[in-house]
Amino acid sequence: MYNRVIVPLDGSALAEEALSQAWKLATAMNIPLHIVRVVDTYRVQAVPATGMALDYSMLAELAEEEFEDARSYIEDQIGKLSAEGLTVTGEVLHGPIAQQIVNSANEGDVIVTSSHGRTGIKRWFLGSVAEEVMRRAACPVLLHRASTAGKQGDQ
Repeated sequence: MYNRVIVPLDGSALAEEALSQAWKLATAMNIPLHIVRVVDTYRVQAVPATGMALDYSMLAELAEEEFEDARSYIEDQIGKLSAEGLTVTGEVLHGPIAQQIVNSANEGDVIVTSSHGRTGIKRWFLGSVAEEVMRRAACPVLLHRASTAGKQGDQ
């Protein structure tokens, strides 16, 4: 039915909640798990320099540090999940978050992701990566709603 389970992670406990659902699906269907983390340095580059003395070489260093942190995080997750008997791959992507998650999926994949469950004004101001992924993905998307514990820091 599916070829691979894609799980986008951002390093938060909330995002990692989706791993339990992804693990169950991958195990039941005997398919590999593919975890992705997107580093969106475009948001930093989009900050206008008006009135700000920015050292653009420092931005490049920060971006590289964030990319290395993401790579280390993905490698740790691959190690943990592989120890549980799953076939796991992973990658760190660069660019707009929702777009890169959607682009990481192939025909026959399913994306399993967590949502903050924001509503109202918070959702309007902060947006929703999960919602954008659901709208744009050509493959099925399984949305895991945040637990109460995961939502406490959001309020």
